Amino acid sequence: MEVDAKQKVLIAIYTEYQKDLPEMANVTFGSLGLENDVFKVAVEKLVNEGFITDATITHGGNGTIPLMVNVKYCKMTRSGIDYIESKAQLDQTLSGEQKVKGLLEKAGKWGWDQFKDFGARVVSEMLK
Repeated sequence: MEVDAKQKVLIAIYTEYQKDLPEMANVTFGSLGLENDVFKVAVEKLVNEGFITDATITHGGNGTIPLMVNVKYCKMTRSGIDYIESKAQLDQTLSGEQKVKGLLEKAGKWGWDQFKDFGARVVSEMLK
C-alpha cells in the first residue's frame, strides 16, 4: 500500500493519540517529511472527511491552501480510528504501545521511512 500525505498525517495523529498524554503539536509537516502546504491541505481534508476534529484552519487571501493549520487540540473521531486500524489490520484490543509498534512495522513495508523516527519517538515516550 502506498501512503499519501493525508494518510501520513492521520497515521501520525493516531500514533500520538495512543499515548496516555498525547501532544498533537508534535505532528508537524517537518516531523512527517511533508511540504508545509501539503500538510495544511491534508489536515483540512481530514477534518472535512470526519476523521479528526478540533483542528484550527485559517483561510485568507485568494488561495485555496489554508494560511495556517493548528492540530494542537485535534482529536481522532471513531471513523478516523476505525480507518487506520482497518488499513493497518490492527486488532482493536491491542494496547496503545502494541498498536504503535504494529504501525511502525506496516510503515516500513509501505516504504514510509520518515515515520520510523516519529513512531520510535512515540514508543520511547510511552515506555517512560
